[in-house]
Amino acid sequence: MTVPVVEGSLYWSFGEVEARLVEAMQFQWRIEGGRWAFASDGPWHLIVRDWWDWAAHEDKPVPRIPLSREQLARMDEASAWLAHAPERDRKLVVLAIMALAAGRKVVPYRALLKPMGLTMGADGLRKRYGRAITCICNALNAAEIRA
Repeated sequence: MTVPVVEGSLYWSFGEVEARLVEAMQFQWRIEGGRWAFASDGPWHLIVRDWWDWAAHEDKPVPRIPLSREQLARMDEASAWLAHAPERDRKLVVLAIMALAAGRKVVPYRALLKPMGLTMGADGLRKRYGRAITCICNALNAAEIRA
């Protein structure tokens, strides 16, 4: 992804930061045993195939393609950006990014209420997520201006 140039300086937009975080999450899922904090996809690792199950012999696991050095660097860089988000919103950002990385078009804020320990306030979660990504954008843009 290229960063657009405006008046001779580089800047990060909300969509670009969000896209890089989604990309980092997808890279993390490709790593063998890789998991981001708060990630859980169920107890599927406990399923064992029996020797007598012929259908199990036909299914071959999808091979994991190792990440290149550039991909690892991009993943590490985007993961470090979470430090710019307010501490109380980092879990929210990770949960929202996980939903987007899984292929959802929009973040299901109502579904994030329970993992965040809330019973209501889905619109508040949406606002907190927007502010957290904006904090990351502001920190990155300030770093670009200083550099």
